[in-house]
Amino acid sequence: MIDYSALLYDSKPLEIFKKDKSEGELSHAYALFGDDPDAMEWLLREMVKVAVCKKGGCGECQACRALEGGVHPDVRFYDSRLDVRDVNELLEDCAKYSVEGGLKVYVIFQLDKTLPPAQNKLLKTVEEPPEGVLFLFGIIKPAAVAETLKSRCKKLYYTGVDGQRLEEALIKEFGEGENSTRAAAYAGGNISRALKFAADEEFAMEADNVVSLLGSMQKSGAVPGEVAKLKQDKEHVTRYLDVIEIVLDMMEKYKRKLTRGGGGIAHIAQGFSFAALGQCEYLVNDCRKRLESNCAPSAVLDTLLFGILEVKYKCR
Repeated sequence: MIDYSALLYDSKPLEIFKKDKSEGELSHAYALFGDDPDAMEWLLREMVKVAVCKKGGCGECQACRALEGGVHPDVRFYDSRLDVRDVNELLEDCAKYSVEGGLKVYVIFQLDKTLPPAQNKLLKTVEEPPEGVLFLFGIIKPAAVAETLKSRCKKLYYTGVDGQRLEEALIKEFGEGENSTRAAAYAGGNISRALKFAADEEFAMEADNVVSLLGSMQKSGAVPGEVAKLKQDKEHVTRYLDVIEIVLDMMEKYKRKLTRGGGGIAHIAQGFSFAALGQCEYLVNDCRKRLESNCAPSAVLDTLLFGILEVKYKCR
């Protein structure tokens, strides 16, 4: 099991939250933004420890032990899609007195999964919460959360873990080898993604093949030959789409100077503008829909590669 505490102990969102607590300036609601569900869940749970423990998360007091055992009476965790009925129950609980006499904490790990009517129901209480209530929200897809709801929270941003630290953790977990090294390079600081890749023996090879393909493909006449090299069943085409989506995300982060290039990312990023990257992401999603609609995998690959070439040159 990977040690999240060793990777995230000095994460900026957690440091800000600890500072707010120590200075007596805790907000009534925090929204943690990021693209790594596992890391964000760990951070949100750590924030709860900081919030309810008089020593800021000692791990030894009664409150901390109750949290570890999942039996703290004033803390509620929500990890599934919430509807209006769920939110009504949450709000009814908000109105009750704290059992321990401290904060009542409500954690929704992925607020973006909460249905719009339920978000609207939650809004008024987040705007004017009862005394002693703290909301902690994880948000993976900001567009899926109402702007009014986001605006009532103090915003924290998780941008990933240091690549070298992540690589060392993967080597400790999976052993030395190309997969651990490349998984860290392609993950862009995303722990959930890195773990998935490091456990997948084919990932390193396929990721490098995709990067090589994006870097070397220059003319439409080369597309049929490139398609012929790829496995053309639905499972593998879905996998190629996953890898291309990751590579596109890495290129964008590299161009925005949010991460260092890995696995040839720096080289191929030079050939794609931000507009091209955006249109390629749209293209990948369109290809997913085609595949789900039972289009032939080979035809989906043709659409994908011809489309990437077209976008790349139109957006130069």
